[in-house]
Amino acid sequence: MKIAVLSIALLFAAVPLFAETYTWEDDQGTVNFTEDLGNVPPRYRKKVKVFGEVELPPAEAPAKAGKAPVKEKEGMAGATGARQEKKKAVYGGKESEAWKAELTALVADLKYAEKQLAETRSRLKDTSSMSRTEYLTIQSLIRSQENSVLVRKKKLEDFRKDADAAGVPAELLE
Repeated sequence: MKIAVLSIALLFAAVPLFAETYTWEDDQGTVNFTEDLGNVPPRYRKKVKVFGEVELPPAEAPAKAGKAPVKEKEGMAGATGARQEKKKAVYGGKESEAWKAELTALVADLKYAEKQLAETRSRLKDTSSMSRTEYLTIQSLIRSQENSVLVRKKKLEDFRKDADAAGVPAELLE
């Protein structure tokens, strides 16, 4: 029993904050864990508890296809016209700086997830001193982190598609 509790504690300590873990108790009183809600038997789904649930901010609506990017013209500021103020370019309802900041954040998030995955994989270089439970926990963590990397790559790909649809110049996103 102590090993089971220790294994569960180790699993939750090792799972990154962005991972979702589903747990339920079956008819025999066994507590089960999975990272995929599809692995939970249908009769237990109403009893599932979710750990590490992530609330993502709502995605901005992508720009309508075929709509040209809106680029504000340079204008005169003030009634006298003595001072000129350069307006910022807007693509798909967002300024160019917002596009660049979002790209920077997505790339940094992906690199961090890839770094975590590499570090976790390196823990398996010497398995001679670890227990089977620890080994299996690390394997599970690797699968979770691989999924996390794939999700982040998909977000980056979707961002690039949205930027392309909004007419953001490629050199702005390099």
